[in-house]
Amino acid sequence: MSDARSQNRPATRPRGVHEGRSYVRPPSARPRAATLPGIAAWLRAEALDIGSPIKLVDALCWRLVAAGLPVDRAGITVALLHPQFSGYGIRWWREPGEAEELLLEHDVPGSEAFRRSPYPPVIERGEIVRVRIEPGAAEHRYPVIADLAAQGYTDYVALPVRLRARSASGRERRFQACNFATRRPAGFSEADIGALARVAEDMAAPLAVVTERRMARDILAAYLGRGVAPRVLSGEITRGSGEAVSAAILTTDMRGFTALVDRLPGPRVIELLNAWFAGQVAAVHGQGGEVLKFMGDGMLAIFPFRDGASAAGAAARALAAARAALDWARALDADPAFADARPLRAVAALHAGEVFHGNIGAPDRLDFTAIGPGLNLVSRLEALAKSLGRELVLSADFAALCGGGLEYLGHHALRGVAAPVEAFACAPG
Repeated sequence: MSDARSQNRPATRPRGVHEGRSYVRPPSARPRAATLPGIAAWLRAEALDIGSPIKLVDALCWRLVAAGLPVDRAGITVALLHPQFSGYGIRWWREPGEAEELLLEHDVPGSEAFRRSPYPPVIERGEIVRVRIEPGAAEHRYPVIADLAAQGYTDYVALPVRLRARSASGRERRFQACNFATRRPAGFSEADIGALARVAEDMAAPLAVVTERRMARDILAAYLGRGVAPRVLSGEITRGSGEAVSAAILTTDMRGFTALVDRLPGPRVIELLNAWFAGQVAAVHGQGGEVLKFMGDGMLAIFPFRDGASAAGAAARALAAARAALDWARALDADPAFADARPLRAVAALHAGEVFHGNIGAPDRLDFTAIGPGLNLVSRLEALAKSLGRELVLSADFAALCGGGLEYLGHHALRGVAAPVEAFACAPG
């Protein structure tokens, strides 16, 4: 992280706030000249075609700078209708010229950190909050002001954006909030504040458009996967269409899950599954894989490859993901918070082959699913791993991509597979 970046960020993030995307516009693409009427016209027209909120905020802020407004830092927070997050925030800095996205968990709007920010009166009552920042201020009723004082800012204003948005909790907000800060010694003038207030009003329409696009993309990604969602939104994958993908295929499962369901209350099982899949999915995404679907306590993921040169790399990433998923299961088993679910054990299988995935179903109800003999084989290998008492079993096709260091487990007859198949495991040690 550069010095400029680290100076603009707090040492720790508030609980429930996660870093998302970041964006840096090339200097050659930044506007050199702009006027306030021109910015208003841009917000009513070209800004509607911008593909993401972070790029919208970045493009707006550079136009404000080009129009002569002393904006050195800006931010906006918008509520989302999303299963994972209550909203997102975007922060922008003139130096180092970067925009950053923050994802907010559902408990953040009710947190103490949020209540001690300037945003509640802005969001709840549509008020403007202006704070002139004294040099060296170490304490303030709003902790963010102390942070800005330490970074050399002299003035701060938070403004309402009249954009109705409904969160996943069902609560509708009439106002969203944006803020601007400057390092200019004299701070913002009254004319600056008036101009920024008009910009906040004009921002509502394009922000609503890009937020709707963002929600559609993210909700689809949450249910279909990050690789498939944009293709579905673009109309590329319609009912009855799909594609064949050559890939390393990973499946994982929790051992003894049926007994756990009988023993634990339903809410506790859901809590366990959420913790279980958090680590399983992180293992796959950490190696560049794509989670295709969850099946009860099981997960199916692929690591695509398109030629012989990349097949070994995909296999190596899939194997690393499988090991990380098994490590996560061991960590949960050792976690006192899940002592009532012990023993927690995972089993995994790996195969290399072809997967066909696409949209099937009725005209008014679709499922994006995966089919093919490769999936049947990997699921049977997972069952074989359980019967052999192994954590991880590999097919011969997958083993051929690993380059040795494996333990041969012999030929095995698998249900639904025509001929006996060879199976392998990672060698001990």
